[in-house]
Amino acid sequence: MDDGSQHQTTSDADGAFRFVNLKAGNYALVVTAAGFADFKISSVHLDARQTLRLDVAMKLASASQSIEVAASAGPMMNTEDATISDSKDFQQITSLPVNYRGTTTSPLAMLATVPGAQQDANGNVSVGGGLPSQVQYSVDGSSTVNIRQNGALGNMNPSSELIAEFKVSEFNNNAEFAQLGDVTITTKSGTGQFHGSLFEYTQNSAFDAAVWGSNINGQTIKPHKVFHTFGGSLGGPLEIPKLLHGKGKTFFFADYEGNRKRYSTPLFLFVPTTAMRAGDFSAVSTPLLDPYTGKLYPGNKIPSGHACTNSRDCINPVALNLPNNYLPAPNIQNGAANFGVTANYLQQTPTPSNTNGYDVRIDRTLTAKQSLFVRWSWKRLNSQSLTDSFLNTVNNFLPPTTIWKTTKT
Repeated sequence: MDDGSQHQTTSDADGAFRFVNLKAGNYALVVTAAGFADFKISSVHLDARQTLRLDVAMKLASASQSIEVAASAGPMMNTEDATISDSKDFQQITSLPVNYRGTTTSPLAMLATVPGAQQDANGNVSVGGGLPSQVQYSVDGSSTVNIRQNGALGNMNPSSELIAEFKVSEFNNNAEFAQLGDVTITTKSGTGQFHGSLFEYTQNSAFDAAVWGSNINGQTIKPHKVFHTFGGSLGGPLEIPKLLHGKGKTFFFADYEGNRKRYSTPLFLFVPTTAMRAGDFSAVSTPLLDPYTGKLYPGNKIPSGHACTNSRDCINPVALNLPNNYLPAPNIQNGAANFGVTANYLQQTPTPSNTNGYDVRIDRTLTAKQSLFVRWSWKRLNSQSLTDSFLNTVNNFLPPTTIWKTTKT
């Protein structure tokens, strides 16, 4: 019923009938036979990779008689095998309080809502008590398994706007799944009517409460955070004059999702204290040796100023200018005895990232038994790691580079 397509089959001598390779979605079943009243089930929901049994009771017909059975559009009980699974549709995926759009564009966070699925601190997922390597992931039948890390390729998944169903099978799987657990994502197709959506998801540190340890030197410091996830979708019938003919046979669905994350990650560093900048390293337990005499500096203090008896024994002026001019002063109160153990400088280091992605799916009904679809998904992620941010921090401490250019005249 979703796209208006029709599928026909004929029962065998025992009255059994089969429809194979149907897409997940909502269907209506109509059974006709000569001399019997028409039998109709008005609404049947078929999950992805589901074998569904429907029993039909035909009765002798009187004049213009038909039998209609009203059924719920929700999931139907599986009576064909012992497989235990959990399925969620688009409405549940986007409505359940799972904050995956606050961190990523992957909908795999929905696994946290599935009974029998667990995730450890490293992000490894166990389904039905099995190992992470015993879980198969797929989108529209194509594997999205990360074979190097025994998990899923999160960025291989389309936008949540395109997902029609998220299904997890975890017990008594058929041999076709080849694994103990199976995570299947099926995407939407367009329908006979145009439908669209727009969304915006916002997070901001101004709305966040202060966490434990954010009070530093009597001031509440919260990491900077501005996060936007936005996008939209559009789907419906597709007709191109002189190219695509046949009303209700070709459908499209397209979406775009992007996010802009402007986070700051606390970076704790060690910088020379005021005493160290004057040559006083008494807080350091390692003894300092005079490189010229090989003797210990008394009290780990390098002479400076009038205390110098020999210029070789004093702090080099160049070495003295480096920390004074290019390294920041400590901004966290820290006892001298804790130097090297507890950081004395805190910097909120920017770690920005951008994501842009779109998906396009086109469906075409060829005959009552044949249909095809093609889907194109594209995603680009740009991010800056904490390591890159640390290198930028070090470079910011150094003087600007001077570029000399010569011009020939």
